[in-house]
Amino acid sequence: MLDRYQRGFARPPATAAPPPSLGVPPDEPRDVDFGRVWATLVRRRKLMLAVFGGFLGAVIVFTLLQHKQYTTEVKLIAGFGGSSDQSGSTGDSSALPILNALLASGGGKTPETYAELLQQSPVAQDVIDRLKLHASVGSLLSHVIVRPVTDTSILSLKVAWTDPQLSAQIANTYAGVFVERERHLVSQQAETAIGFLDQQLPEAQHRMQATQSALAAYQVRTGIADLPSQTKSDIDSLAALEAKEQQAQLEADQAEAQLGVVRGQLASTPATITGQENVSANPVRAQIEQQVATLQGQLDSARHQYTDAHPTVINLRNQLAAAQRELKGQPAQVGAGSSTIPNPTYEALEQQVSTLESTASGATAQVATLRQQRDALRPRLDKLPDQARRIGDLERESKTAEAVYDALSRKYQEAIIARTTALSDVTITQAADPNVASVSPNLSVNVVLGAIVGLFLALMAALGADFLDSRFRTEDDVRDRLGLPVLATVPQIDATDWRVNQWVKPLSVEAFYQLVAALRYSSDKPSRSIAFVSPEQGDGKSTVAVNTAISMGLMRGRVLIVDADLRRPAVHEKLNVSNERGLSDVLVGMARFEEAVQGTRHQNVWVLTAGKPAPNPVGLLQGEGFRRVLTKAAERFDAIIIDTPALRSIVDGAVLARQADGAVMVISAQHSDARSVQTALSKLFALGPVNLLGAVLNGAKPDSRSIYHGRTTDAQPVELSGA
Repeated sequence: MLDRYQRGFARPPATAAPPPSLGVPPDEPRDVDFGRVWATLVRRRKLMLAVFGGFLGAVIVFTLLQHKQYTTEVKLIAGFGGSSDQSGSTGDSSALPILNALLASGGGKTPETYAELLQQSPVAQDVIDRLKLHASVGSLLSHVIVRPVTDTSILSLKVAWTDPQLSAQIANTYAGVFVERERHLVSQQAETAIGFLDQQLPEAQHRMQATQSALAAYQVRTGIADLPSQTKSDIDSLAALEAKEQQAQLEADQAEAQLGVVRGQLASTPATITGQENVSANPVRAQIEQQVATLQGQLDSARHQYTDAHPTVINLRNQLAAAQRELKGQPAQVGAGSSTIPNPTYEALEQQVSTLESTASGATAQVATLRQQRDALRPRLDKLPDQARRIGDLERESKTAEAVYDALSRKYQEAIIARTTALSDVTITQAADPNVASVSPNLSVNVVLGAIVGLFLALMAALGADFLDSRFRTEDDVRDRLGLPVLATVPQIDATDWRVNQWVKPLSVEAFYQLVAALRYSSDKPSRSIAFVSPEQGDGKSTVAVNTAISMGLMRGRVLIVDADLRRPAVHEKLNVSNERGLSDVLVGMARFEEAVQGTRHQNVWVLTAGKPAPNPVGLLQGEGFRRVLTKAAERFDAIIIDTPALRSIVDGAVLARQADGAVMVISAQHSDARSVQTALSKLFALGPVNLLGAVLNGAKPDSRSIYHGRTTDAQPVELSGA
């Protein structure tokens, strides 16, 4: 790896972009490192806590501010449970054709049809009127939810309201109104039958009484109480035929009367109902708007060329006004289409019309047949003696009148029963109870869901922030993004983290010992002079350079620190030495090298400070004078540490790195990001080849498991902050 950098950086590219080898190949497979993911979550724990707490708090506040909705439920069963069962329970169908039609069609509706009928406007309006609600039909329907229970004939009707008592009242009233509406059709037809029979019964009763009185009077007057059996059989047959004829005629008349009512209902009932309506933007309005915009542009252009009294301007103004008037008359949206479904009530009425027409036609045909049979039997009775014939006629009339009266009475009782029982194909099976109303929003449920969603958002925020944050937090970040070897990681130690009764910071001292060892073995050829560079001011480059020199003094002999940052020198402040004479004085000939070098309180460590400010630092550093300084330093010292300016805006650091045997890039774990480091690397290699030994990650947060214990030293590294 190191040889690759030495060979690769010896021939840098001509452009300012960093070498392609500094990144990881995009097609290189990477496994998920759960340890790094966990470290990311721990590092972003404050952000996660803020996102989690903020979202959960927002959910709680939103829940508490929302008005509570109490939902009650009423259940209904739709249909008669099967037409066969219905018929089987009565033995025969009803004598009223309308009832037979309803019974036959009741099992043909699906629960979805009933659910659609439940949500029609007349039902909602009836509920509003009965409960005197201050709500519109649309508002009430928005609080009503109707759902068929899967694989059953049961309907679930739920009403959400701010008061549980009123919610249950609305739900129960809603169900009751729908049940009444479904049986209204049967009740209306029963009323029609009762009205017709009320007119026919008194006449039939009077006729029956009159014929019975006439028969009794004639028998008393003639003294004839009975006729021979054969004669009586003929009379009975003729009487039965006439009774059936009149009954059939009554059925035909009743069917015709009911047929008129049903046809009236059929005419006022729509054949289909709307299932779902769709709206879309009005295309005509869009065209007119385009026309208005065009006319406005033409009018503005014409006003620049002509006066307002010019015919062209007047014509365009009139056209624009007309288009604007037409635009106001166009709606913003028009119906784009709607889905319709057959109206089940209309289908039932159609079936009733067909049934009544068949009944009327069949009764009329039966009347004609009975009349023919009666006419064929009458000549046989004409041959009887006058008195016997008269008695037969009176008996026949009496029996016919009695049979008609009995038939009308039976039909009247059936109509009364139909109206009283109010037959309906919808039944309420479970009324709404306010005591078991469900409450929404539910605070406990929302808190649980909010905690789950908040945790997910917190995880996503932490991972997303880490993905967007291009700062170098760990050694792996440096290796993965830049491809540089990490010589050492200097932890971030607070000023209060000193070990008891000792003057050292064990973690930082150990890191600099590791850095010195890494520099010794970083190249097959020892590097006597090492330049420390960094992307930005404040990355800790000067501090790392000084502490590296102190550690080298304990391990490798005599060390010289050269403060080559002639613009913003900082080494003399960190070592607490004078800056009266230094590098700039030596380079301009104002002082000799031996006079400018100073000793420090650290063992085997000397320093050449920056000296007085120079007007042209770059010119001094890239001249022959600085090379002579390095040569003299190499003769007297075992190692030379050069502190350089940051690479952000000046090229001093790149000039110094080229003249040194090797360079070390100091990257701040708190400030340096991928863009700034890549820019610094581009500037570093822009002037020529540089022997980049590796990188030092400075200010990384230490792991408690890696705290160094049990080692002491007399070294006293300076604060790990500053330049």
